[in-house]
Amino acid sequence: MRPTRPFTAPSTDGSPARPAPDPAPVPAPAPAPPAPPGGDYAQDLVFIVARDGKILFVNQTLGGVDADHAIGQNVYEWIAEEQHVALREALEGVFGAAERRGIELSRLPRHAPDAWYECRLSPTLRGGDVVSATLIARDITRHKLALEELNRRRNEMERRYREREVDLAQAQAQLAEALAARDADGPTLHRFRALLDAAGEAIFITDAVTGAITDLNGTACRWLRRPREELLGRTGEELGLEFLIHVAEDQDISFTETRDSRRPRIVSGGVHRRQDGSTFPVEVAVARHTWGEEECQLAVVRDVKEREHSLALLRQRESAYNDLFEQSWDGIYLTARSGHVVAANPAVAELLGYTRDELAGIDARVLLPRAADIRKFQDALATQGVARNLQIELRRKDGTVLPALLSATRRYSTDGTIQGHQCLVRARPVPAVEPPAAAAAPPAVPPVLVVDPDEASRAQTLQSLNQAGIATLEAGGLAHAIDLLRDHAGAMTALVMAVEPGERGADLTVEEFRRIDPSVPIIITSNEDRLVLAEQLADLEISAFLDRPAHPLALIQRIRELAAQASTH
Repeated sequence: MRPTRPFTAPSTDGSPARPAPDPAPVPAPAPAPPAPPGGDYAQDLVFIVARDGKILFVNQTLGGVDADHAIGQNVYEWIAEEQHVALREALEGVFGAAERRGIELSRLPRHAPDAWYECRLSPTLRGGDVVSATLIARDITRHKLALEELNRRRNEMERRYREREVDLAQAQAQLAEALAARDADGPTLHRFRALLDAAGEAIFITDAVTGAITDLNGTACRWLRRPREELLGRTGEELGLEFLIHVAEDQDISFTETRDSRRPRIVSGGVHRRQDGSTFPVEVAVARHTWGEEECQLAVVRDVKEREHSLALLRQRESAYNDLFEQSWDGIYLTARSGHVVAANPAVAELLGYTRDELAGIDARVLLPRAADIRKFQDALATQGVARNLQIELRRKDGTVLPALLSATRRYSTDGTIQGHQCLVRARPVPAVEPPAAAAAPPAVPPVLVVDPDEASRAQTLQSLNQAGIATLEAGGLAHAIDLLRDHAGAMTALVMAVEPGERGADLTVEEFRRIDPSVPIIITSNEDRLVLAEQLADLEISAFLDRPAHPLALIQRIRELAAQASTH
């Protein structure tokens, strides 16, 4: 690159401009390393500009204009007009006070319209005077996109919280109106009292100061197994309750921003203990209410074991999905509606030669070097809503092209809007010009014993294993399973055992199998709650808990892992 042209330093005392001395020219920054394929990390833009914005040096081509031809033009021509004021103020600070400044800019040339840049401006001094400013622009688009996604999730959580507050406030208002009607109308009082006593939630009314129970419904009496007269005037601490029914002034729990808003405080994490020692989780909504001069607290206690069970089941399913995503041999990546990758599994990172962090935030379209493949993908989604086994070409990080099969489905949010796409890619074998040399046959995997009294479930499990080339043995009853295990003790890859929901004695069956073959890995398939099964079969070294019938991918992958572990010992 040719050196920058000399320029005249401005005078600070009003005298005619004097030519700047002729020391060594301002050194050009060393060029940044080339960006990796895919454009995930753009090379920093480096400008050296005069006070009026004239470009004295630039390190790369700008919008198709060669760097040498850009010298002498004005830097304001390369940014959006609404950002001129911010850049001008930053330059005045650099030249006027010799201070470093920083701003954020968007829409620089050669980049997407939604790109963002973090810019640092530094003064260049000569003889105590600022003769130029160095502007370095770094691409921070990926971080901006991540921040926008974080804000979207936070707003969604706030929206759900507000909806819950409104619902509870309405319920409390209806309850207060009903209590007022009870005091004013005798027949209504008895009818409403009967409804409250039959409610599924336990309701406690306590004195706002002492916390003593002033009233409660029939459900609360049934939960505590005591008559109403024995409970009135007692506090939760005196009754040994393991959930909150009253909030004292010194407790670090605030009701609302304003006391008279009557919005309840939700307190989770409590349990109710029955007389037999068993427990179930509860959620309490506590709110303050005032009738004339009297102030009290209302606590509505709800049994949430079904919800907790559903949440535990949801967490299990999410964990199973994450396991499939992380351990899948097929390449999987998720995109936002903009087409940028938001998550990628290890298989697709290995297939394309990137790290998972490098793939996050990249525009998925740069992975498809042929425009025809992009159109094929878009047409399939527009007409069918899915893409199945499209024959495409993928560009790897090193620039090589990989024939592949691409399948994709849409991802929806809870409100039904499209969030993006889930894409699955597999390498597409290319026919060889010459037949390859015969490869050695893979070592045979020892058989797997499937024990399941349900014929249909057993047949489905056997079919999944046989299609994967895994030898199997089957037993519909315990006696037959024990005979097979004795005949093949020490020579099995695994034993797949089905457990019916609520079945008793599964632990005894496992112990019997262990006595015959202590080393055989045991996989449990069941539709029972996994937490219940894990507690029932604790300390029995179960290798895996799967659904019944097991998902073929999860079952086969676990069998292969066990076979690989056995071959290393």
